Amino acid sequence: MPYHFVATHRVEFFETDLAGIVHFANFYRYMEQAEHAFFRSLGLKIHGSLPDGTVFGWPRVSATCSFKSPAYYEDELEIGITVQRLTQRSLTTSYHIQRAGVSLAVGEMKTAYCVIPVGAKLESAEIPSEYFDRLIALQQSSDEV
Repeated sequence: MPYHFVATHRVEFFETDLAGIVHFANFYRYMEQAEHAFFRSLGLKIHGSLPDGTVFGWPRVSATCSFKSPAYYEDELEIGITVQRLTQRSLTTSYHIQRAGVSLAVGEMKTAYCVIPVGAKLESAEIPSEYFDRLIALQQSSDEV
């Protein structure tokens, strides 16, 4: 079974229309916020700089979201993340957004580890061992369950 992480989010009024229904684009934000919480839970960053000034990050290669039911102002959402695939250069995660057990949306994001060396352009790179080892260990530990 793949590793699973859950983040929570309370819907704010500014995320909704005047009827209090969440605008669909915010579901992508919820996925991204949960992704950041997932990385922080591992003691990792989604974006930063290396000692030589190289900037690193995880730009999206693809992102999808299928909507099943609306979310509303003040809803307490659970955003579940499952690590689906890990390669030397990319990470694919799936998302299940729900409210009190009601499925609201499912999505998936594929991200690539990239660097921007000082004075150079964005380029794909191998995931550093600090990240890769923690992510692969999660998958292995969940396989043992």
